[in-house]
Amino acid sequence: MMHLWPSLCAMRIYQDEVYQKGEKSIRIIRLDRYEVEFKTTLGDLKGEGTIATLAKKEFCRLLKGMTLRAPLKKDASASETP
Repeated sequence: MMHLWPSLCAMRIYQDEVYQKGEKSIRIIRLDRYEVEFKTTLGDLKGEGTIATLAKKEFCRLLKGMTLRAPLKKDASASETP
């Protein structure tokens, strides 16, 4: 029987990542060593939402069952200024 050590199962999270399950989205605003500040929205990420702070361990439990959304690519034409 093979045992997995906790370090092999550790989840890596980064600032500005967006996780989604159905209509609910969570975006990481600030990532600290022990806690995470995040914004929870329904539907549009730019819309109104709730900002909360949790311990990193509790936050990872909250993400269980959610999927990481691909980062939004900025439009090349929008970044160029005439």
